[in-house]
Formats: sequence, C-alpha cells, structure tokens
Amino acid sequence: MKKLLMSAVFALVINIHAGAQQKIYFDENWQKTTQDKMEFYRETENKGKLTLIRDFYKNGTPQMEGLVSDATPGSEVYEGKITWYTPEGKVMSTGTFSGGKQVGAAKSFDAQGRILEDLMYKEDGTFTGKIFTYKNPEEMSYLNIVTTYDSPDSFQSVGYDEDPKGIRYEIISDGKEKYETRFYGDKGKYIGTNHYGDSGNNVMVGYYQDPMKVSKIEKQDKDGKVTETVIYSKKGEILQEEKKNKKGGYQKTYDETGKQIGHLTYLYDKETNEYKPQDGEDYQFNYNFISFTAITVYKNGVAVLNKYFDEDGKLSSEQVSEDEMTQEIRYYYPDGKLKGAVTYKDDMPYDGTLYEGLSEQQYKNGILVHSKFFTSDEKLKTETKINADQTLYNSTVYDENGAIAYTYSHPVEQGEGFTAQIVQYAKGKAASKAVVKDGVLESGKLKYKSEAGVKELERNGKWIIIKIYNRDGKLIQDSKVLAETQEPDTYNASNTLITESDLQYEFYEYL
Repeated sequence: MKKLLMSAVFALVINIHAGAQQKIYFDENWQKTTQDKMEFYRETENKGKLTLIRDFYKNGTPQMEGLVSDATPGSEVYEGKITWYTPEGKVMSTGTFSGGKQVGAAKSFDAQGRILEDLMYKEDGTFTGKIFTYKNPEEMSYLNIVTTYDSPDSFQSVGYDEDPKGIRYEIISDGKEKYETRFYGDKGKYIGTNHYGDSGNNVMVGYYQDPMKVSKIEKQDKDGKVTETVIYSKKGEILQEEKKNKKGGYQKTYDETGKQIGHLTYLYDKETNEYKPQDGEDYQFNYNFISFTAITVYKNGVAVLNKYFDEDGKLSSEQVSEDEMTQEIRYYYPDGKLKGAVTYKDDMPYDGTLYEGLSEQQYKNGILVHSKFFTSDEKLKTETKINADQTLYNSTVYDENGAIAYTYSHPVEQGEGFTAQIVQYAKGKAASKAVVKDGVLESGKLKYKSEAGVKELERNGKWIIIKIYNRDGKLIQDSKVLAETQEPDTYNASNTLITESDLQYEFYEYL
C-alpha cells in the first residue's frame, strides 16, 4: 500500500512539473515557430480552472503575465489582472479582465515610467479616469495635456506648459450640448471662452509654443463676426490691434520696439455686411507672426500697392495698381536688389519680364517674345522664343537630365487645337519628325508620356497607329483608329489628340 501511495505522489509531482515547464515559441508576429527562430516564448501553468501565462522576450525578460480561461495563442481569454512589460523589464501597462472583457482598473506607462492612462472600465464598455500627454519638443509635442473623463463623452482637457494652473487652455464637454474652450494667459489670468455652437459672444486665443505664450486674441460678436483682434510678439508686445464697430474700424501695426509702422481704416458696408479697407496699410503676418507675407496700401478704398514677401520675410515683389488695374510689377532678389520689372497696359503684361512661380515671361509691346519654364529643382524644362517676323514660336523641351527631348515650331495665333512641326530627340540626336494640326497627327511619328503610359503615335494613311508602353518598356496596347473620328477624351487610352502640354510632361529616361 505504501509503495502504491509513493508511486501516485511521484506521478503527481511529475505531471505538475511537466505542466509548469511547457513552452511555446513565437516569431516576431506572434505566430508559432521553432526555438531557433523564436522572438518570444511562453510558459504556461495550470491554476485550477485557469491557466497562468508567462510570455518572455527572446532574452528571457518578461513580456506579459496573467491568468486566462482560454490559452489558445491569438485567442486568449484574459481573467483578472494582466501585466505587460517593456523589453527593458519595466511595466508597460496593466488591465483587469473578466471573460476576456476589460472591466476594472487599467493603467499604461511611457518609457520613463510616467503614467499615460489611469482608467476604470465598466461592464458596458464605458470608462472614467485620466489620460496624460507629456511635453516633448523633440517629438513635436509642445504641451502637457491632462484629460479627465467622467464618461467617454463628458470630459475636461487641460493643455499647459509647466503649471496646470498657469497659462493654459481648458476644453470642457458634458457629452450633450455643452462644448467650450476656456483660455488663460500669463499667471493663469482668465482671457475668455469660446462656446461652440453658441451664438453668443466668443473669444478665440492662439498660443506660441515652447514656451507657451499668447500670440493672438480674437473677439467675435453674436453673429460670429470678428470685432477685435490683438496680435502679440513672443516677448508680449502688441504687434497689431484691430477694432471694428457698426460704422467702421481701424487696424494699427507696430514693430517689436512698439513703434507704429502702419495704420488702416475700415468702412462698414451695410449692403454687403462687410468691412472694406479705406486708407492706409494692411500688414498681413505669416502663420507664426515673425514676419509679413504681404502689405497692401489703400487709397480711397482702392488698393494702389501690394508688397509681397518670401518665407524669410524678404521683399520679393511690388505690384502697382491704378483704378483697380495693374500698372507695373517689380521683382527683387533676397538681398533687396532689383531682379526685373514688367509694365502693364489694359491690365495685361506689356513690356518687361513677368516672374510667376516656376516661369519667366518676357514681353515687348504686349507680345510674349521669350519664356522659360523650370522644374521644382530649378532646372530648365522648356524655352520658347518668337521668330523675327513674330509669326512663329520656336520651343525646346528638355528632359530631367537637361538633354533636348523635343523642338517644335508653332504659330503665334493658334487655331482650335495645337498646331506644330515637331522634332523628337534621342541621345542628343534628332530621331523622328511629326506634323500636328489642330491636335491631329498629320504625318510622322511621336512618342510622349501620358496618363496611360508612354504613348507612341504614328500616322499611316487615314489611320493613326497607337502603341502604349508601361514603365518597364513593355508593350501593353497596340491598336489603330481613324484620324478623322477622334473626339477629345483625356481619360481614354486610345485618345490621339495631341496638346502642347503632352510634350512638356515629365519624362522617363528611355524616352
């Protein structure tokens, strides 16, 4: 009898030991794998009707620990408190579960051990508690934010720099109709409130970041119309103030020393319900109020001068107007030197060079005589010159390597469609010629990039042969259409109508 009892106890110990030592290996995606390929592994131990799971990183550091009622990998049913760990062995998060459903306390922490979530989940899936975000300018997070939830829809969120009772904003929602933002300035002084969806008077406040400072205060009337605006520098000085009433208003602009540099008056127009600038200078700041993007000068309600500035606040151009018509535009280099100018006649360019975006256009007596278009990295893309008798434009198109891709001549006065004599180049030499009239290929062969791929058109009698190649140069379409039956349809791969923009598309190297 004693021998049988000893054998039973020994067998029980062996079974318990074997259960505790059971291991399952997982790859980086938590799929079962072999020991030599594993990134994680799991040890399980029976705990009555439940199973204790201990997951580990490859190096043996704990990854997760807790009880489950179903230990099937990928379908675990958690029970009670579950704890997850970082690769360094610190607690990353904890949660409380019942039948796999999160119920009870839940916490999570960042890499420094600071709490990120401190929540309490209810049976219905709702929760109460707090969520924390910490200031970290290196990761573009410039404020500390604490959000306190009474329910998922009823909460109060406070964004602050260092002191939660100092300069800050508060967002408050009752989960029903109330949703408002309260704004505070230096030392926690109350500024005003914006009531969302409320027709009452509202206040909007903007802030500089790191450190948090008031940048702009805007007051609105019950109709949502801005009646008062003040812009501040990072040092707290007023840069611009604007006030409006039922008759009109004014705007004053100052430099950082407090010296007034601009004054603008407004007149209220009852018919349009708008404030119209009358006399003075309208200074328009960039998004961070460091410099100006534009200055518009008004006389008797009409803009007579517009000054535009680059992203560094340097004057880039001036536009002179008279009777609401442009008279002249002057362009400047960043060092302030004159880059060029163009005069206007009847509100159209007349003499000089017009600079717009990535283009330069030179005019003489109202005629465009020379133009250049550049790529975003300032490489010459196309150049066009007028001939001596001013009847034809001669254009050259360059590929991304600066080599000539096309040359073509086209009349100054175009008809209904693109008309040109085109020479296409390959490896620096003329490869093929084509004649296009009103967008229709009349003779020759032309290859160009399109939405459908690289398209090659060739005229053969009354037919136009179409070949389309993919990026790898593989032929994906070979067809033909009657030249006289084409209708403009840029979305149709078989469209054969040619436009000037087709020749100025981006190029593949093998074109």
